[in-house]
Amino acid sequence: MNDFDEPLDLVEFRREQATNALTKRIPPRFAAATADHPAVADWVRRYLADPTNCPPLLLAGPVGAGKTHQCWGAVRAIVEARASNGLGTNWKATTHPDLNAEMRPKPDNSHVWALDRYLNTELLMFDDLGAGKQSEWTGDSLYRLVDHRWCHQLPTVYSTNLTPDQLAESLGDRVVSRLADAVRVTMKGSDRRWEQAA
Repeated sequence: MNDFDEPLDLVEFRREQATNALTKRIPPRFAAATADHPAVADWVRRYLADPTNCPPLLLAGPVGAGKTHQCWGAVRAIVEARASNGLGTNWKATTHPDLNAEMRPKPDNSHVWALDRYLNTELLMFDDLGAGKQSEWTGDSLYRLVDHRWCHQLPTVYSTNLTPDQLAESLGDRVVSRLADAVRVTMKGSDRRWEQAA
């Protein structure tokens, strides 16, 4: 009997696949991130119960309050829990400034298709909403992304440093309106990065 004759352990395969993807794609600074905020953990449970009927998650609060940590923790919890049930997860993560950089015109025209990989992924983590400088092109692309995911009920984890009024001023009412049904979590506290450096 050789290795190919052994039956595939789907759960073990998915766990290994999940571990490899998370290790490769989560930045080292957030390698140990966990979804330990009660409201974030509740949203993760809601997603796992029915991802097709799960609203977006919007984490808001000042710089350094731990929003990105919670975002990566939520992604990790979902990917690992689904792997433990023998399921894979098609997920992507980006930031608003990084998406804008991908959308800038390039000689190879890769910017034309940059948005496509984020539109239909099962789970999207979109960090620092409103931190990207808007042009007419990037503003239109952001609206397309938010609207498409909202219309198709594709769960998205957003974070922002902006208040609702600042978001509307920066991104426009059409984008903000499509976040109205999101589970909103307000993160409070001082900048943890400065506290850790002290």
